[in-house]
Amino acid sequence: MYINQILLAEDDTTDAEFFQRALSRLDSPPELVWCKNGAEALKGLEDCSKASCMPRLAILDIKMPGMNGLELLEKLKSDPRTKDMPIIMMSSSDEPQDIARAYDCGANGYLVKPSRFQDLRELVGSINYFWIKTNRLRPISS
Repeated sequence: MYINQILLAEDDTTDAEFFQRALSRLDSPPELVWCKNGAEALKGLEDCSKASCMPRLAILDIKMPGMNGLELLEKLKSDPRTKDMPIIMMSSSDEPQDIARAYDCGANGYLVKPSRFQDLRELVGSINYFWIKTNRLRPISS
């Protein structure tokens, strides 16, 4: 079962706080689970899969210490428990090779972090509308 939750893997505290603040300004916002690196996110998702529930969406930064977002993406897409969970990469990088690599690894989307808070609010609203409220996910098999 998917729960009304977004997993955010982001090592930058300021970016994570801005994302949380933008999310909190929505009507009926989903819960945000913030992990500071890829290993922490992987552990949290493993715990979630044992409870037979998954976040509706994961948003991963590419550049994190230890296990970066692309490495985490590859692990999640190769695991039968998480392979169908939508995953968006959100990075400050607009480099074509980063974007191509994310899609090659199985990303469902790639977003460049906005530099203005108002733009982030609009982006978070769009993410919530499509991925949380509108999109229908494949049922999780037990």
